[in-house]
Amino acid sequence: MEFLLLGAVRARQGALSVPLGPRQQRLVFAVLAWEVGRPVSVDRLISLLWPDSPPRTAEHAVRVCVSKLRSILAGHVELTAQGSGYVLRADPLTIDAHRFLDLVEQARATVDDRRKVELLDEALGQWQGPALADTASDEIRERLFGGLTEAKLVATEDRFDALLRLGRHHSVVSSLASLVETYPTRERLVGQLMLALHRGGQSGQALDVARRTRQYLADELGIDPGRELQDLELAILRDDPALATPRRRGPAQLPADLADFTGRSAALDQLDALIARDPAAVVITAIDGTAGVGKTALAVHWAHRVRDRFPDGQLHVNLRGYDLGPPLQPAQVLNQFLRAVGVPSDGLPTGLDEAVAMYRTLLSDKRMLVVLDNAVSADQVRPLIPVSPGSVVVITSRDRLDGLVAMDGAKRVVLDVLSPKEAIALLRQMLGGRVDEDLAAAAQLAVTCAYLPLALRIAAAHLAVRPNRSIADHVAALREGDPLAALQIEGDRQAAVTAGFDLSYTALKPDAQRLFRLLGLVPGPDASVDAAAALAGTDDVGVLLERLAAAHLIEEHLPGRYTFHDLLRQYAWERTTEQDSPAEREAALDRLYEYYETTTRAAVELLYPYMLRIEGVTPKSFDNHGSALAWLDLERANLVAAVRQAEGKRSWLLADTVRSYLYFRGHIVDLFGVARHALATAGDDPKARAVGHNSLATAYYSQNQYAEAIRHYSDSQTWSRSIGWLTGEAAMLNNLGAVLEQQGDLDGANAKFVELLALLRSTGEHHHLLGPALIRVGNNLQCRGRLTDAESYYRQALEFSRAMQERHAEANALHFLGGVQYLMGELDEALNHDSEALRIYLSLGGRNDEARARTHLANVYRGFGRYDEAMKNVRAALVLAVETGERRTETWVRGALAATHLAMGDKTEAAAEYERALAVARAIGARYEECEALIGMALSRGDHADANAALAIADRIGYRLLAHQAVEAGATRHDDGLLAAGDAELGEDP
Repeated sequence: MEFLLLGAVRARQGALSVPLGPRQQRLVFAVLAWEVGRPVSVDRLISLLWPDSPPRTAEHAVRVCVSKLRSILAGHVELTAQGSGYVLRADPLTIDAHRFLDLVEQARATVDDRRKVELLDEALGQWQGPALADTASDEIRERLFGGLTEAKLVATEDRFDALLRLGRHHSVVSSLASLVETYPTRERLVGQLMLALHRGGQSGQALDVARRTRQYLADELGIDPGRELQDLELAILRDDPALATPRRRGPAQLPADLADFTGRSAALDQLDALIARDPAAVVITAIDGTAGVGKTALAVHWAHRVRDRFPDGQLHVNLRGYDLGPPLQPAQVLNQFLRAVGVPSDGLPTGLDEAVAMYRTLLSDKRMLVVLDNAVSADQVRPLIPVSPGSVVVITSRDRLDGLVAMDGAKRVVLDVLSPKEAIALLRQMLGGRVDEDLAAAAQLAVTCAYLPLALRIAAAHLAVRPNRSIADHVAALREGDPLAALQIEGDRQAAVTAGFDLSYTALKPDAQRLFRLLGLVPGPDASVDAAAALAGTDDVGVLLERLAAAHLIEEHLPGRYTFHDLLRQYAWERTTEQDSPAEREAALDRLYEYYETTTRAAVELLYPYMLRIEGVTPKSFDNHGSALAWLDLERANLVAAVRQAEGKRSWLLADTVRSYLYFRGHIVDLFGVARHALATAGDDPKARAVGHNSLATAYYSQNQYAEAIRHYSDSQTWSRSIGWLTGEAAMLNNLGAVLEQQGDLDGANAKFVELLALLRSTGEHHHLLGPALIRVGNNLQCRGRLTDAESYYRQALEFSRAMQERHAEANALHFLGGVQYLMGELDEALNHDSEALRIYLSLGGRNDEARARTHLANVYRGFGRYDEAMKNVRAALVLAVETGERRTETWVRGALAATHLAMGDKTEAAAEYERALAVARAIGARYEECEALIGMALSRGDHADANAALAIADRIGYRLLAHQAVEAGATRHDDGLLAAGDAELGEDP
């Protein structure tokens, strides 16, 4: 069932309208729906139904309305009594007013203006007239929805800004002119109209609008236009080039072009002709041919030649259709592409159909070049093809992709081997004058290599490192023993590549051959020198790796890191399955996984020492935090691939070890992937299930999906207790308390923290979780307004973390200590502690931590009146919060940004930011942040209703400090003794 408040108040079930009763009953419903999930007191309902003089039977009348609404809504939503009022429990997105706020927030979070316009169009489409059109008086409508009406106007202005950035100034002039006539004092609308007219070549009319606005403001309000409008008028008079439609840069993902690319003129001409025929059509080009024929090289080279024709950018992906591991799924690729075109992490769709729709929408009306390399099938690439005119898709595959040709209109470019002339040119590029010294032998070499570019490059690489060997001698060596007999078989070109590989491989010494074979077992995209040493079971691999790279069997794509061409990876895997026993291969993989797990453990124990991990061995160590973080960043793809390819303990142990890194670095998609795989392969192993549930809970917690987080944390606690794992049980108590606290259940959270402290102290040891536990208790006290007590707990945590030499825990203690000192007015101390916390966070690389620290610093600088420094820090924090998708952090950042605007006298912008913070807080169920935002809105708008709403939350939960702030913001407490969440004992005194 859907509920409509933005217009006539009504419910709708499908296409059917569901009557909600007479006017007063509809108003009761509207208030409950607007406050969905939160209790509304009977007194408040009475004050809205009868604002002047309620009858003696008012309370009974309200209860009758509620009873009738229950009957109407039965089976669709819950309408229950709570305390002295009622609460409607329903999905907020079934209510148009909340859908409007959610869509507006999504629009503000996206950087893609086309998507922004779509979202704002959908948001504004929720309005079917004035809010509560047939239900409330103007006075009551203003009390309830005044802020929402303003939000509608701001959303309208945001939409015009996006359209102007997209260059659609002609299409908005009429709408803007009408709105300016209705709202002549909204200078943002006036400025947008002036800019649209100027960009449309009507600068005179734009200046007329400016003059009329100046006159109206002087006559009606006795004021001049704001500085921004005056500056715009002056810029139009000067025809300032800065007013032109901004050019937008799109993604540029093409790999580097080959410096020695040779030949292929016919194929390049064919590709050029395809896009020249109809530039307004979607062109799909499928380049197919045998392995090693140079499909990727051609696609990338041509893409570089024509990329200037695609001003909206170039997308590229290796679909890994022929890797040993599974090919990339369309959903994975769409995730990458949507990020590349500006969709934030928290805005990515979860379903394939939704992702395809968003991708095609964002690429509509754009000229985009999309290169899909190494496709395995038509089904793999179809969801990745944009459908709007102007874009070009280039696909490479070993398969002919006949389905794309038949069903999707793809044009085939069949890539054959090089011509004799092109083959000689390629050899000349690589060997220089040696080719011309023995041209006949070079021609024979090209024949022997079947004119395949990859085979030619391998053969030339052999000769390049053997300057004293003639090309003729090399050809003789290739033919000796008839290893390339397959080259004589028509159509069997794969054999030519294998023969070239065979020659390179057999030329190696046995120890290099063995290392090459074992590298075929690596689950991820590359291997470091240390990883190769682990595979081989010896530290002496540096020279061997150099030999393999010199033979072009592997490539050193980064210093000390080696990767394969996909065909060579397959070749290496085939060699190891043929030549090494299963026991040898398993032993090599055991050594590799042990290297990954122990080195990861060493890095995360240094970076995040207090984070829970199952017991393990840590033979390796890092010199500093920077080197530990750098290693993890380089190995992330390998670690994730290793977890997902393994089964049993190999999988769940590595998943548990890498969890803290993935969480703090914001790699949440990877965290979900490894956690789910590890848990799925855990079987009945209680350790595996304990850590698996914890990993999955961490992923859900990071996305504010608290119900799922609580479920998995509880399961982990149960499994931990079953095996006597005190550390695991304690960590789960800590995590469960944190989630409950964020949901506003202070007493429930406190109970977990008290149980946690008792458990830790019962061991009689200095447990590494004690510091975080002290911070949790301190924060619980801080929420209740007991700042001095909270400060004492934070100081204990700081002392403990320093004694344990745990840098991240120390930074957290400094961060919380600085925060409470700011609230106590101790700004100098707060600045010192917050600055030190930021310095440590930066050294550890936690982006969300940095955002939180900069938010605290912004608050302190604002307290000092240093607004420029405050604004600099809070804007940097907002970028980090949005990029990492940490919604709760975003509420803090937006609140600090709003408070800074308010301190600088800009109440309008302050109110807008507080509204954004409120929308996010309500979306994720963060009650403390919701209360803070309501207080800020009351201060910036002077609306006591917001202050009263904040006070109701603060009193109900027990946020004493916020309750005091709400009263200062204008709230009225009807019962000074009411504090529902009371003053439960919080552990022992610090």
